[in-house]
Amino acid sequence: MVERELTFDLPVAEDKVKEFAVAVGADSLAVHHDSQAARELGLPNLIAPPTFTVTQIFPVPRERRAKELGAELDYGRVLHGEQEFIYTRMPVAGETLKGRMRIAKDVTKEGKRGGQMRFVTYQTVFTDDAGAEVLTANYTLLETSRDPGS
Repeated sequence: MVERELTFDLPVAEDKVKEFAVAVGADSLAVHHDSQAARELGLPNLIAPPTFTVTQIFPVPRERRAKELGAELDYGRVLHGEQEFIYTRMPVAGETLKGRMRIAKDVTKEGKRGGQMRFVTYQTVFTDDAGAEVLTANYTLLETSRDPGS
């Protein structure tokens, strides 16, 4: 199988960092909403909460993933399995991350109650403007078997 990859930009806008911090309950941490407090701690600006890069679903919706990466999942049978973030550093407000997404793993296993389960792991490597790696995000989707009665 030829490995396919898609690329996209993910702006780390200050207002979006603040909104995301509120949404995930991290707004009590000054580094996510107070630029001056972040600078006083030696940071260049606000830092994004740890799971901020899940917002990649906006520039890379599932239709685009399906077209460009070819997983062809039946989303009526898909469950979210796992999410993992491996950081070199935290994203900083004001930068635009470059994302490179690929399917890192696509395996099918026999289920314990019959049928098969398919595990598809998407991996995105995010880099900064200088090309330095910021983080790697992995997320795994599980596609369950079709109902034999349908």
